[in-house]
Amino acid sequence: MKKQVAIYCFYGEEDWLIDEQVALLKKQVTMPDFNLEHLDGANLSLENFSAALCTQTLLGGDRLVIIDRFKVPAEQQAQYIAALQGLPLGVTVVFRRPESDKRTKLFKWLAEHAECREFRSFAPWQGRELIAWLKERTQGRGKVMSDGAARILQEISGSSLRSLDNEIEKIVTYVGERTEINEDDVEKLASPGEVNAFALLDALRAKNARRALDIFQLLLRNREDLFQLLGLLAWQYRIMLQLKAQPAGGAPGQGIAASPFFVKRCLENLGRFNLEELKGIMSKLLATNLKLKSGEHQAMLFEIMLLELCGS
Repeated sequence: MKKQVAIYCFYGEEDWLIDEQVALLKKQVTMPDFNLEHLDGANLSLENFSAALCTQTLLGGDRLVIIDRFKVPAEQQAQYIAALQGLPLGVTVVFRRPESDKRTKLFKWLAEHAECREFRSFAPWQGRELIAWLKERTQGRGKVMSDGAARILQEISGSSLRSLDNEIEKIVTYVGERTEINEDDVEKLASPGEVNAFALLDALRAKNARRALDIFQLLLRNREDLFQLLGLLAWQYRIMLQLKAQPAGGAPGQGIAASPFFVKRCLENLGRFNLEELKGIMSKLLATNLKLKSGEHQAMLFEIMLLELCGS
């Protein structure tokens, strides 16, 4: 069945992307401000819902109805679906961050009849995708950001897209008429972001067990994937192992697949580790990976591993 494009459903964890998409839709559906209606869907009665869909504007024209946090009890969903099926011409409905249980009758109906889009944040291990996004956002402001600069921005400022977009705006303003944003620009101007997986890497390189455990608890509450997080840890220690094994007199970090900024951070703490210790850490990570696959006590196993990595 062909989807009814007058109904949109934007859901997911990345609020900033959802807000941006709604803003774009507002521009597409041209109307005066009084043809735009916002509703709180958390406590929206069927009567008020139906009235919002069918209310005619005084001066005519299209209407846009934005419903936030839409939630309907299972026994009432058929009635709300019926109201949507009678949606008048010229009315566009946007469900912004509704209850997204895909098993419900309402969500299944929206998936078939509306344009549904899920907006997710970039996970720490999605470095390439996030770098591409940073470069695209920068290009949209008439500048070019190098791959190295984008990696450093990610490592310093985290993965919050709202914060990263603000950082890009600040850096673009700073460089003025210059078209390219380089690594020095980012290192000089970027502000540290919220606690993220790279903060955990920092704590582990410093062998700060208390800090590592605190950050891990935050990541756990944010539902970070433990296997992907373990992969990120393995990536860091593999880089440190390569640095430690490099012959004396060579250029530090040459030929290593990481940004110069991250290599520099690793080198700052490399003296805390010896070669055998780093090899042992790689073995611990492999052993933890096997234990995690049992599915039992995963958080506890990860915490024990973090303590061992810090020498506790």
